[in-house]
Amino acid sequence: MKNIVKLGKSKDIDKDIELCWTTNERISNEATQLLINNSIPFTKNWITIPFFLRERFHGAKQMYVISTNPNRYCQARRTIDQLDPVYKRKLLLSNY
Repeated sequence: MKNIVKLGKSKDIDKDIELCWTTNERISNEATQLLINNSIPFTKNWITIPFFLRERFHGAKQMYVISTNPNRYCQARRTIDQLDPVYKRKLLLSNY
């Protein structure tokens, strides 16, 4: 049997934190492209909004959530600040 070596604390592995979210797919694509261009690791997921909550989100069916590594959060936030102001207004940024 081989010994498995894990780097870092095992409870801290795979603990991405939310960077921002939006209901607009084009804006989420622009934000992710900017993160890719600046070599910042991230994950992008979408959450289906239940029918009875869609009025709160102006009829949107999905919400796009972009998460990043906690150690790179500040760099990712500065990168998102470079986004076009029209797009940035429609992103909801987290406050970590």
